[in-house]
Amino acid sequence: MEAKIRLENITHSFKETGLVLNGISLHVNDGEFVSIIGPSGSGKSTIFQTIGGLLKPEGGDIFLEGRRINGETGNISYMPQQASLLPWRTVLNNVLLAQELAGRTDESEVRTWLAKVGLSGYENAYPHQLSGGMKQRVAFIRALLSPQPIMLLDEPFSALDEFTRFDMQKWLLAIWEEKRKSVLFITHNIEEALFLSDRIVLLSPRPAKVIKEFKVPLNRPRTDRLLLDDSFLQLKREIYGAMKEGETHESH
Repeated sequence: MEAKIRLENITHSFKETGLVLNGISLHVNDGEFVSIIGPSGSGKSTIFQTIGGLLKPEGGDIFLEGRRINGETGNISYMPQQASLLPWRTVLNNVLLAQELAGRTDESEVRTWLAKVGLSGYENAYPHQLSGGMKQRVAFIRALLSPQPIMLLDEPFSALDEFTRFDMQKWLLAIWEEKRKSVLFITHNIEEALFLSDRIVLLSPRPAKVIKEFKVPLNRPRTDRLLLDDSFLQLKREIYGAMKEGETHESH
């Protein structure tokens, strides 16, 4: 089966800081949720910028559904750390934006999904009238309903407090289960990656290379109880150990 997106030996460097990506290879299959974990500054966001076409990799290739897309924009939907809603557009029109840019809109579909995520009645509200969690829900639905075949989620819950963050993780999974769009997710948080993902790709400190890949053999749908499950805790220890080992190797 052809992967939805595939990176083959991607390298990139910046004049100021030198090599950032050191031969990154990874893939996301159709309907799969894959997380990237790595230390701060390891190059996770640079990977997203190369996939999105904002940066052209110096070496290697990126394939979307088998087609090479190096340096091309418009192929992915993206949810950043901050919700990035346009303050002059209503909730409804913010969600419609991605569809407008692609040349098709479906207002009834947007209204249905806003209702599913508890935002019925907020269609005509503006971003400044929403809480942080509500803004993130709007941004997620915008990404989910955009026509591109893969979603890139860049630490979308990092600015939220721990309780809101876990609620948002559970909410994201419930919504994602319905549509099963292919997702590549960046996080620093091992628990978050385990709770959400089918696979986890672990990066070394900068310059980033893939240290290890973990399959997450936990059944879906996932619930709160999973966080105390022995298999969950064992996987968490394994990933933490691999991260520490990778950091030690890089420092020598």
